Amino acid sequence: MADRFRQNLLSWFDDNSREYPWRDEDRSLYEVFVAEFFLTQTPADNVADVYPTFLDRFPTLDSLDDADPERIESTIEPLGFQRMRTEALVEIAERYESLPEERDELTSLPRVGPYVADATLCFACERPHPIVDRNVVRVYDRIFGSAFPDGQTERRAFADELLSTNGSEARRYNLALLDFGAIRCQKRDPGCTDCFAAEYCDYYRSTDSE
Repeated sequence: MADRFRQNLLSWFDDNSREYPWRDEDRSLYEVFVAEFFLTQTPADNVADVYPTFLDRFPTLDSLDDADPERIESTIEPLGFQRMRTEALVEIAERYESLPEERDELTSLPRVGPYVADATLCFACERPHPIVDRNVVRVYDRIFGSAFPDGQTERRAFADELLSTNGSEARRYNLALLDFGAIRCQKRDPGCTDCFAAEYCDYYRSTDSE
């Protein structure tokens, strides 16, 4: 079933992918990191409104180190959490001349968790890292039911098993997974009857039989 889901998901993605500026394949590590850092607890469309202006004003990590924190705050104010985010970005810029490219180092940065680190390295460096946020958890929990484990470590291992070891393929799969959770397998009214996974989705089979 896992292979079937993966193939169906990628076919669905061909016609339903979302377009965001940070998804361009030539984006730098810093540019992808900025997006993923802001996407935590913030809708993607909101980040898309601020992202070009932020990069225009602060195009590199070094430019953040030289910037007036109040200017950073005012730029990202529409996203919320602007003070905490500014403090974290300034601290990162003070500590590093360039962003680290190892997961353990990234997760040691302020306000950078496993998801941000994995997404940054997958989308910027094409590292085959699984990404597991609450939307991905919802998708996997619905599709695979009891086969999807509890626990952060176990869930990451489960997601890793579904991922190709090829970096570009892993990148595409992870983007597809994010878009599927955002567009189709939403928290409310997921539209199961028209979903490609309806035949084998544990969630749909259980609700359809009620």
